[in-house]
Amino acid sequence: MGILDDMLGEGPLRDMYRDFVKRYEQGHPAEGYSDQEVVDRYREVAHAVPPDQYAQAAQEALARLSPEERAEFVKMLQERAKTRGVALPPQVGPEPSDLGKVVTDLHERPGQLRDILGDDIQPRSASGPSPLTNILASPLAKAALAGIAAMIARRVMHGPAR
Repeated sequence: MGILDDMLGEGPLRDMYRDFVKRYEQGHPAEGYSDQEVVDRYREVAHAVPPDQYAQAAQEALARLSPEERAEFVKMLQERAKTRGVALPPQVGPEPSDLGKVVTDLHERPGQLRDILGDDIQPRSASGPSPLTNILASPLAKAALAGIAAMIARRVMHGPAR
């Protein structure tokens, strides 16, 4: 049984995700949970769904950001991608559908989203924090990952948004 199956049943895991989604939906997408909780929830569900479901969750999560926040997120992605030698589409737009596609494409390449959003490019070590934990220095990166995890969890537990 995988995590998504566990979320469909009753029990502590479903309750934990229900609470996470509730907190995500109540306030600003970057607030209401610890950095580590966001990293943990994202890691647990991001690769447990097919690419089309991840893409839909990314688009829904990014739609919760204001147009100004999405524009700032695009700028951050472009700057960080450039410094890490990662090619992004030349004209990344701040619309949730465009930005969601870019995030999904980065997610589908192992480690690339983490590397772009990370504050450093140090490899993960057993003794130190994961570079993914370092992304949360950016509230917009935190909001994006929290939102993706929350939207995946919501869709699993309740079906697609109406």
